[in-house]
Amino acid sequence: MTRDIRKEVIAEFEERRSKLTRLAIIIGIVVGAVSLMAYEGGISKAITAIFLSGSFVWALVVHVKLWRCPSCNGHLGRLSLVLKLPKFCPHCGIHLIEIWD
Repeated sequence: MTRDIRKEVIAEFEERRSKLTRLAIIIGIVVGAVSLMAYEGGISKAITAIFLSGSFVWALVVHVKLWRCPSCNGHLGRLSLVLKLPKFCPHCGIHLIEIWD
């Protein structure tokens, strides 16, 4: 595999990871705001429950669609709460982060 293809895969992986990070931040802020409004009595608890469930399902779908290898499109597995990144794809073995040669 050429070095240029590896660099493209690494760049695409970084782009996808960045998108997931931004989406997680946005979802966290919106869910926090809706929860606060429900706590303060601004919206009903039923609407809050529906919204939070929908947010969870949406986040799961985004995770399944974006957390894939840019080379083989295989799913990269679970995201860890400690933000441990996969170094390589478990399916095709391509490096996903920059490795010093």
